[in-house]
Amino acid sequence: MLKKWMVALGMVSVLTLAACNNGDDEDPADDEQMEEQEQEQEQEQDSDDTEEDTDEDTEQSE
Repeated sequence: MLKKWMVALGMVSVLTLAACNNGDDEDPADDEQMEEQEQEQEQEQDSDDTEEDTDEDTEQSE
């Protein structure tokens, strides 16, 4: 009787762990899209920084 309970408990544990597999069922394409968006944002920030630097250089030369 105890052996049946141990087997049942083991199976439930395995199924629970398999169901909670850290949420890795996301599409890899979503990750790629997020990386592209982050890169675009960084590029926009970099271009904003260079525009500010150019404005400062113009003001200093005047």
